[in-house]
Amino acid sequence: MRQSYITSLGAFLPGPGVSNDEMESRLGFVGGAPSRFRERILESNGITNRHYALDEQGNQTHLNQDLAAEAVQRTLAKRGIGLGEVGMLSAGTTMPDLLMPGFASMVHGRLAEDDPTAAPMEILSASGICASGAAAMRAANNSIRLGDHDRAIAVASELPSSMMKASRFEQESALAEDRQDVATAYQYFNADFLRWMLSDGAGSVLFESEPHPTELSLRVDWIELTSYANAHPTCMFLGTSDPRNPSIGNTWLSVDNATEADKAGMMVIRQDTQLLAESLLPVGLDEAKRLIKSGRVDLDLGYDWFLPHMSSYFFKDFLSVGLSEIGLDIPEDRWFTNLTTRGNTGSASMFIMLEEAMSSGRFKEGDRILAFVPESGRFVMSVMQFTCVAPDSKPEVVR
Repeated sequence: MRQSYITSLGAFLPGPGVSNDEMESRLGFVGGAPSRFRERILESNGITNRHYALDEQGNQTHLNQDLAAEAVQRTLAKRGIGLGEVGMLSAGTTMPDLLMPGFASMVHGRLAEDDPTAAPMEILSASGICASGAAAMRAANNSIRLGDHDRAIAVASELPSSMMKASRFEQESALAEDRQDVATAYQYFNADFLRWMLSDGAGSVLFESEPHPTELSLRVDWIELTSYANAHPTCMFLGTSDPRNPSIGNTWLSVDNATEADKAGMMVIRQDTQLLAESLLPVGLDEAKRLIKSGRVDLDLGYDWFLPHMSSYFFKDFLSVGLSEIGLDIPEDRWFTNLTTRGNTGSASMFIMLEEAMSSGRFKEGDRILAFVPESGRFVMSVMQFTCVAPDSKPEVVR
């Protein structure tokens, strides 16, 4: 197989930054009153700024496909090429604008509106939550390794603000107190929790079979993606009233119509916060131990940078201690995350982190980078290793 390199990166965050004090006026007040959970959640997650595809009146300004297209356009512009010079587009998101067709189809079509070089190309739409971006990245990378294409682009984009507006929570807030015998994960806190955790943004990376001719590139050493759904229940969900036991009658497609599903609260995103706190870190450490045992992660060589996708700074100290205990001791001054300033953009977070770290000059030739993308949907873990290489690096044949 051929070696693959990331030669260009782009990111797009819509609108001006939104501070913690501005969030609720932008998303709206449920029942005309401030959330009683907001301050507690924000204090824990450590986010102070994020971006929404919403104007000051709460009106949507972009489609999800617009965010993705803008990130791709920025990536291509940095490299000085058009979409027609790319063989594959791989796109991941949690919630596309349309239920069908696939997200990559819509992004391809949107890009063609502005790029006269656009032509027929291979596409892949990756679904899921945070790991959908990692899956898109892995697919594009593999197309280079296999020799299917000389250039492939991966993009991940999220627009959760459209699902976090107060109008979607009015009925849910009113019904929550009267609901009896619902699943623990269905409680109102587990829905309101995500209003203060998620934000909008998109990122994109270009893979090529050779390094950038004049600038530093990231050699892709490997990208792993592993599901632990065999051992863990659903944690983050949309479309059912009981994530532990989805069955006929309690999923959005098995009720009479979408209106009934909405009335039942199935169309509100929820996070089982208790399960999240109990399981996310142990699953992540299990995956790290697996990679160490398999030889993917070489403790003797070590790492110059660690890029963790964290939904909240609540997990940072626990993660640091856990990694040290299994021998993966990376000094915290070599960690890079922009969660505080960019917010939690889900599947796009790793793309946006890589773009900022690379463009800011943090990475130097020879640096080894370990990136970690956990997904709490039903516990998927993606881990990636990159090496920063000079323009004159010789492409290698890899096993």
